[in-house]
Amino acid sequence: MNPSIAATPPSSSSSAEPRLSWLAVAALLLGLLGFATILLLGIIPAVIALICGHVALIKIKHSRQKLRGRLAAIIGLIAGYATVLLTPLLAIGLAVAIPLIDSSHKQNQERSRLDHASELFRSCETYTRDHNERYPENWEQLRGRYLSPTDLERLLKPQHDSLWESAEKMIDQLSRSDDEKTESTPAFVLVPHERPILRELEGSVMVIREIAPPDVERIVVVYDNGETTMIANPNRE
Repeated sequence: MNPSIAATPPSSSSSAEPRLSWLAVAALLLGLLGFATILLLGIIPAVIALICGHVALIKIKHSRQKLRGRLAAIIGLIAGYATVLLTPLLAIGLAVAIPLIDSSHKQNQERSRLDHASELFRSCETYTRDHNERYPENWEQLRGRYLSPTDLERLLKPQHDSLWESAEKMIDQLSRSDDEKTESTPAFVLVPHERPILRELEGSVMVIREIAPPDVERIVVVYDNGETTMIANPNRE
């Protein structure tokens, strides 16, 4: 019998390839998921990733090289801790930024509404001069010669939605086909009045008024002298 063959020890399980720790894999996946969804409660998978990552490192350390996945566990821990630390900072930032963005949106809307009313007034005055002091009875009389269809639609478009409502409507309009798009109620109406305006009444006769839902505090009005201002919404609840 060959002594070299007899001396060869049988293979043992200690020489087997170390298996990948499922806790390390879980820590990696949950940590990355938490970081990717940091604005959508990503802290929940991040906390679970921290638990899995630390337990995985302990098990790998005491496995006598039977387990592997140390790098995956460490990456999961880094992503998890980054999510846990950044989440409150982002929450504070959003709490401060959102009201500022919404306030800026409302101010821009007010300026735009005032500008639109002024532009409509100028077109109405041009129409009046061309029609012997007769004011237009409806907006369609301005279409074409005094305002292009695109401009008329733009000027009469309501602008009372919040920032989020505006975004939702924009997405909804983009998803609709041209045939499915619905027309909105004009934002301004012409106020019937006598022409010519008496000298003692000049500057006090309202010629254009904005239509706004009850939750809007102030509406835009235009007087016969072109003064464009805002007054309390008479329809406010």
